[in-house]
Amino acid sequence: MIIIIFQIYYQLFIKTNKFKIRTITYLLIVMDFKATFVSWKNIEDWTKGIMKMAVEDNYSPDIIIGIARGGLVPARMVADYLFIKDLLTIKTEHWGLTATMDGKAILKGKLNYDIKDKKVLVVDDITDTGESMQISYDYIKSLNPKEVKTASMLYVNGSKYRPDYYGIGLSKEEWAWFIFPWNVYEDTYNLSKKFMDHAMTFEDIEEELKKHYNLNTGEVDISDVIKNISTIKKMEIKGNMVSLP
Repeated sequence: MIIIIFQIYYQLFIKTNKFKIRTITYLLIVMDFKATFVSWKNIEDWTKGIMKMAVEDNYSPDIIIGIARGGLVPARMVADYLFIKDLLTIKTEHWGLTATMDGKAILKGKLNYDIKDKKVLVVDDITDTGESMQISYDYIKSLNPKEVKTASMLYVNGSKYRPDYYGIGLSKEEWAWFIFPWNVYEDTYNLSKKFMDHAMTFEDIEEELKKHYNLNTGEVDISDVIKNISTIKKMEIKGNMVSLP
């Protein structure tokens, strides 16, 4: 939870026809965004949901393309379910540090593979703003494939782009920063350092993660995550106290 103090200045007309400046100070309590750890069971269910939608649509791709980084594992799983051998990747960048947008989505990694006249399925982890999927679709389409379909494990209603297939649909109110199994360390570190302005115990860090992000910390061994992060010098541990370098 973050408390922001701000001041508003305004002019008050009084009988002397003079203006006085009065200052009012407000305390605004702002809740941080919600974050949630995602289980492998969730991942299996959502990727199988993509598979089922593709099968029901009678779509049998020749190639699956995963959008790095988030779409790499889901793409591999969907390729397994559909028995697709050709698995490729492209890279987009939109979100920088955890839950922080870098700006407009951009394409960073392109294909070095001929997909002309091929049926393609593009896979990502989540379609929330829709920008990454849109630029990926446009790029793949420019390479003259026979057909392009898109899929994501999670689709947030109201996104600028709606994938053809998805594991589960979410309302905007259900949106959270989803911490997938492949980015637990990175996200735990980035979320923690937002409030770690002093040394804290493992228990204090876990409580702060719950307080700031309503994070379901019982799903992950936070102490073990922090200990492993410390081995690459991103955090320092002295006794039971954890701090940033």
